[in-house]
Amino acid sequence: MKKFLFGAALLLLASSAFAAETIKAKVGHMCCGACKAGATAGVKKLDWVDAIAIDADTITVTAKGDQPVDLIGLMDALNKAGFPANEILVSQPIKLNVSHLCCASCTADLKAKLAELRSMVLDKDKTVIDQGAKTVVLAPVAGKSLNVVPLLHQMERAGFGASKGIVVASK
Repeated sequence: MKKFLFGAALLLLASSAFAAETIKAKVGHMCCGACKAGATAGVKKLDWVDAIAIDADTITVTAKGDQPVDLIGLMDALNKAGFPANEILVSQPIKLNVSHLCCASCTADLKAKLAELRSMVLDKDKTVIDQGAKTVVLAPVAGKSLNVVPLLHQMERAGFGASKGIVVASK
């Protein structure tokens, strides 16, 4: 009996360790089956996407296995399909690839621009810029969710567009 309980507990632990990431994106318009089909077709083009569910104006995307969610890829796919996201909430840090970190001046400028971002839930003290890796990690204030869409648009307007945005899974 102990072996069975241990095996069941191990199986449960293993399945939760490899649980697929899900993300919800809100869009401004999703009125009919053709809209749902268009958004689904656009998002399904992403390699990491396993399943898509649409409820009203909310699109829930589930990643394959333990593949990471790429927020930039999701936003691009939704834009190309004609359904730009106006809200994607994350409660975990996100790691952004920012190629415009070519020198110390660019890094200092990005740091200054990030300090100016308008967000009540961005934990600016936990922002990490790695010039060598060309990455920026942004995190929400503990216990809060961060809408990454307006933050990414603000960064773009400041001259620092991200090419990839991975949700950093909490372990």
